Amino acid sequence: MELRDVETFLEVARVLHFGRAAERLHVTQGRVSQIVKGLEREVGGALFERSSRRVRLTPLGERFRVGAADGYDRLTVTLRECRAVARQVGDRLRIGYQWTMGGQLTDRLVSAFTGSHPHCEVVVSSLVFRAGGNLVPLAGGSDVDLVLRWSPGGDGTAVEAPGLVVGPLLASVPRGVLVPAAHPLARRRAIVLDDLLPYELLRLPDTLGAPLQERWTPTRTSSGRLLRHTDEDMSRLMGNEHLPVEDVLALVARGRGLHLTITGLLDRVPFPGLVVVPVRDMPPMVVVPVWQAARENATIRAFVESAVRTTEADRAVLTRETAPVATPVTTSVAASVREGAR
Repeated sequence: MELRDVETFLEVARVLHFGRAAERLHVTQGRVSQIVKGLEREVGGALFERSSRRVRLTPLGERFRVGAADGYDRLTVTLRECRAVARQVGDRLRIGYQWTMGGQLTDRLVSAFTGSHPHCEVVVSSLVFRAGGNLVPLAGGSDVDLVLRWSPGGDGTAVEAPGLVVGPLLASVPRGVLVPAAHPLARRRAIVLDDLLPYELLRLPDTLGAPLQERWTPTRTSSGRLLRHTDEDMSRLMGNEHLPVEDVLALVARGRGLHLTITGLLDRVPFPGLVVVPVRDMPPMVVVPVWQAARENATIRAFVESAVRTTEADRAVLTRETAPVATPVTTSVAASVREGAR
């Protein structure tokens, strides 16, 4: 027995007319008759006496009406109250962000959210990247409700996983390659992937999965030529499942391989003797919010909506300040992020 079936019965019992009840419920009269017959089968007896001239409740129908009305009223009140609670923003939200992203963008988004929801305490913490996968801190049940994270490839598809929701793009930064200062590419203003053909790239951990690995450090150039990668992945070269960005920089400085990252990496993590050269033919690195589908609530939705409004406002300001020069929308908050990927 469904709530809609009880509602239909009570409406017929109130107006004692199948046609008028159908009009008020915005269904056909045949559908009303079908529901009533189903209830009568479930109850085990007739609920209405029908004739060509009138409809009236049977004694069994009257008894059912009294009990059903009481239960229906209590259930609808409870449902309404629960829906109201579900729409309310809670008093606490725990946000994690990848450490290499830096705190400026996160601070801007949190400030905008708390400005609209001052009663909600936001706890922000940085997350450690692990070779086993960037989503381990979130999917592993850590004490965060939502993660702001990097996604290569220009959108959030690279970080999709069962049970997780990937939210809208919030920020975007250009890609670059990290090289030693004495490297032949270091003096170039920009390159394309084909320029990397003679050199080895540091291979991301295999445990990350092919989609993320391919978008971060592709196997082929834009022209389809095969790029070279180190035989061992980063975690084996470091001997550590954690991948501190400083250790990645050290691998490049020691000549173990080049690393595809973002152009602002060294602004966030200065390292003498290294240079980042922009790569023109790679999609940007983007920032997306990620959360567990089973834990989605009004607070998470409100934060994501606020974050989208904030970054859209940043894009509008940037567009006005740089007109008439065309500005890709994906670089909207590059100045806020500026900090590097691994």
